[in-house]
Amino acid sequence: MSDINLSISKEVVTPIVEAQIKGAVLSALGGSTELIERVVNHILFQKVDKDGKTSSYSSDNKFTWIDMVLTKTIQQAAEEAIKVELVGAAKQIKDVLVRQLQSKKGSELAAKALLSALNGSFEKSWKSSIKIDLSPLSSE
Repeated sequence: MSDINLSISKEVVTPIVEAQIKGAVLSALGGSTELIERVVNHILFQKVDKDGKTSSYSSDNKFTWIDMVLTKTIQQAAEEAIKVELVGAAKQIKDVLVRQLQSKKGSELAAKALLSALNGSFEKSWKSSIKIDLSPLSSE
């Protein structure tokens, strides 16, 4: 009697075994739909820090990821809308600012703000800073 070789190549067996393993894992986890829903739910409601990242310090993770994304998206939309309005009103804003600076009180306040900002700004040779605050101009 001759020997019969019943060997099956690895290329045939591997995909079958992998499919069986994947099926068993999905079945154990409740099926692919339920698994996807759980993963999406986990991502959306994962606690993150103020930058939208999961911090190694649990006390920093105060927000849900979806809250952070929605907040940032709304803030970006609001910022763009404000910029569009400001660009449209730039000439009017400039005219009002020039009138304020040309008035006696406005020019005095601008000079005081500039001198105040320069005062002591060069005390430290490694760090010089100048801050000009013109907010008193709006009280005229």
